Amino acid sequence: MPDDDDACTAEELLVSLEPDWERRNWARWLGCSEQELRHAVESVGADADNVRRFLRQAR
Repeated sequence: MPDDDDACTAEELLVSLEPDWERRNWARWLGCSEQELRHAVESVGADADNVRRFLRQAR
């Protein structure tokens, strides 16, 4: 099996609201406020793709 340095684990694709630095990074990467990020995660869960889609539809 070839080594895949670009492979992500399932945990890396989940938006985390804690600790503070991770919440700030996710908000910056997704181009939203921390409050918008928290609302998105509460609405659709922590899956990064679902959060991204939710934020895109909210705009």
